Amino acid sequence: RLNMKKLLLSITICVSQLFCFAQDFEVVSSQQVKTDCNTSVFHPQFLPDGKTLLVSSEDYVGLGVIDLNGQKYTKLTDMVGAGYKPIISADGKTIVARNSDYINQRMSLYKIDIKTRETVAIEKNIDHINNVDYNGDEVVFATDGRAVKRSTIKGKSLSNSAISSVYVTEEDLKLVVYNKGVRTVVDPLSTATRDVNYCWSSISPDKTKLLFVAGNNAYVSDLMGKNLVDLGPIHAPVWRGNNYVVGMLDEDNGHYFTASEIVIIKAVKGAKLQQLTQSSSEIKMHPSVSNDGSKIAYHTTDGKIYVMTIKEK
Repeated sequence: RLNMKKLLLSITICVSQLFCFAQDFEVVSSQQVKTDCNTSVFHPQFLPDGKTLLVSSEDYVGLGVIDLNGQKYTKLTDMVGAGYKPIISADGKTIVARNSDYINQRMSLYKIDIKTRETVAIEKNIDHINNVDYNGDEVVFATDGRAVKRSTIKGKSLSNSAISSVYVTEEDLKLVVYNKGVRTVVDPLSTATRDVNYCWSSISPDKTKLLFVAGNNAYVSDLMGKNLVDLGPIHAPVWRGNNYVVGMLDEDNGHYFTASEIVIIKAVKGAKLQQLTQSSSEIKMHPSVSNDGSKIAYHTTDGKIYVMTIKEK
């Protein structure tokens, strides 16, 4: 019996060290965002000012914005799929969102003016696309094995010359990096006997590192898939600056989520996860980080939005 107690104590200590050893951040506050919207909202994403959230429905239909000061909700569009990976301009004035035709498996891209809600088509009736990049008046996306760019200015076209920035996406569940017109398939984990699929890919703000999920774990690497860092069982990961990753540590029973907490980890080998949310019956999902890294927003499975303020120790 004594040996069993020692074993259980040892397991408890190991788990504690794995998930709670790192304490790089202090959670200054955590508040639920309550709005005048008469329906539940999900998938919060910060606008550059850090004072406004872009939100959608649970199944990514439509888009709206929440003013965090007055907690007022304004609907922008009812487009199907608009809430899936919308891209916000650097000045926070416009959004590039998709309108999905699931029956015909086609989609279109639109620019939406947040203030006026004017919606302008960028590209119509294209094949499925994953990540979209938005720089200035230039939108980049990959289709049919090539990256193309389109102008967000009505009536202005752009040539299909080399895109102006590094861009990462997924094609056929593989990572693909476009860099100065050169397309590179990045597949650091597949072997001769194991074919690995990838999702939740993104590039660090300084355009030097990739972040992605493969299997059950999140990873960081350089743009060629080298210098691989295993961050552990994190899903829906997003960058906080160039050095930290925020994500959800979730559990499920094969049918639905049974638990999930928001965690942060430094993107280096040997780093430990720090849990930011307090453990509870609420299932916390899909975090996003403000541009200055001081705030994290997430939704719960029952449609509540929370915003945490964090401070690096």
